[in-house]
Amino acid sequence: MSDTPHDAVGPAASAGTTTNPVAAGVVLFAGILCGTTGAALARLAPSASPLSAGAVRLLVGGLTLSAVTVATGHKLSELRGHRRWLAAGAVAVALYQLCFFTGTTRTGVALATVVALGSAPVFSGLLHWFIDHQRPTGRWAVGTLLAMVGVALITSSQPSARTDIVGVCAALTAGLGWAIYAMIGQQRIRQGLDSTVCMASMFTAAAALSAPLLGVGNTGWLTTGSGIALALYLGVVTVGIVYTFIGWGLQRLAAPTVLTLTLAEPMTASILAALVLNQAPGAVGWIGTVVVLVALLITATARTTPTLTTDRTRDTNCRD
Repeated sequence: MSDTPHDAVGPAASAGTTTNPVAAGVVLFAGILCGTTGAALARLAPSASPLSAGAVRLLVGGLTLSAVTVATGHKLSELRGHRRWLAAGAVAVALYQLCFFTGTTRTGVALATVVALGSAPVFSGLLHWFIDHQRPTGRWAVGTLLAMVGVALITSSQPSARTDIVGVCAALTAGLGWAIYAMIGQQRIRQGLDSTVCMASMFTAAAALSAPLLGVGNTGWLTTGSGIALALYLGVVTVGIVYTFIGWGLQRLAAPTVLTLTLAEPMTASILAALVLNQAPGAVGWIGTVVVLVALLITATARTTPTLTTDRTRDTNCRD
């Protein structure tokens, strides 16, 4: 889904707000793919530590995105004028990775997931409001609130979490990191940078920053056939494909909408836990799944301001 010069000016040709069900569907599919991570980890390498698996995921994913940019004929020179912003985005990606896994370690997967994934769309909405001066729509607010309630119901049906203030703060920081790198990515794409190039540069740099995490916990799983398969799946599918789709979606949808739609991830993880891992979420969990589905439908059909600028001269005014 590489951008073209024509692509870069087309979607924003019409003023005002519009619906984009195709873009919403692509981002939803990305969220669903992301939701397969936990089931894949449990099936293929249950002994893998979350930190090492996360670092490998970023490394393979960054290389995958970089390979896509090279295969589609893009060059490093395209990053000129964007490097400082992309470096900040890479720090935000690495921060999300580190803080999310810190949160899951200290306060449990359930609570960390609710806090991190639930807070990210809220942070993104606030950033979108203050930076772009575009107040989030009521439909987005309703969809986001319902999605947060649904995610809370899904995770509350899992084993009880232990409340740890450091873990909760780490999960909140992870949500902020996610919102920041989504906003930076969207801003750079607005200024004419190819969406895949943008994502590849942030994730490759984040992989380098996260490399020390490979030394944390058990890495023996990487020497097995199933471990190698897991590393490839996590990197190629849940980063390479997912963030190619999310980057494409950021061209056409507001960042808060994109982050809300990716809440399909915990919903998918809950369904797969029941179907693949025999970990049925219970009645409350299934109610939460239905609530998230309704929330995603509301958000997917919300009107949004097209994100790509029609004025290419802004490129030089808004870069570093």
